[in-house]
Amino acid sequence: MAGSATLPLELPQYSGPHPWQIAPWAKLVRRAMRYRTYTRWVDRYCRPLTITGSERLESLQGPCIIIANHQSHLDSLVLFTALPEKIKANLYFGAAQDRWYVKGRSKLELQPWYQSLVYGNFPIVRGGGAKALDHARWLLQQGCNVAIFPEGTRTTSDRLGDFRHGVARLALECGVPVVPVYLDGLRALRPKGQKHARPGPAHVEILGPISFGEGMQVPEVTQTLWAMMNARHRHHQELAAAAECS
Repeated sequence: MAGSATLPLELPQYSGPHPWQIAPWAKLVRRAMRYRTYTRWVDRYCRPLTITGSERLESLQGPCIIIANHQSHLDSLVLFTALPEKIKANLYFGAAQDRWYVKGRSKLELQPWYQSLVYGNFPIVRGGGAKALDHARWLLQQGCNVAIFPEGTRTTSDRLGDFRHGVARLALECGVPVVPVYLDGLRALRPKGQKHARPGPAHVEILGPISFGEGMQVPEVTQTLWAMMNARHRHHQELAAAAECS
């Protein structure tokens, strides 16, 4: 209608991060909710779940960055379950702010405070540049471990996605090791776009911690991590192809 005013679009409102999530009381709540949040889903859908490489973390001391390839909404649940207690008792997951930290949603599990408290998540602003990982940096400085999927989103192809530079920046700035973990089989259980999962085998391969010297540059660290994970990705693809032919 001529002369009518155009109503402004209502932009989503976000909440978090929540520094209180590392308080002792918050850790107790998260530990008490672990079965509801993580274990029951992994037990239901990962049949069987095979974990290799746990012994590589026995000598790990202090905070670290856990990275993994991103295939499914089950990734963080399985990754958490596969890690030793000394890491997951103080572990926090990066989660996309525009998906998991939006105010005003009615479902309990989608409340930003619930994400921070029960899941141990913290928001990452997609496309937010260096400041997008300010809370992750703060967590590491407090002695916490953080888990980040460096591809940034779940893959829909057989190719390992390119890694963003955030993990490399954090590792170099905070002087902490990176622990690559390869997840296999989860895309078949719940691929991107599917609302429901189906049972099937899953495999977690924990690689050894990697520390980077002060002289290394961010692109070099990113490429090193991607190449290591891509080698495991190709290896698991070859194993799957050989199994199909046998």
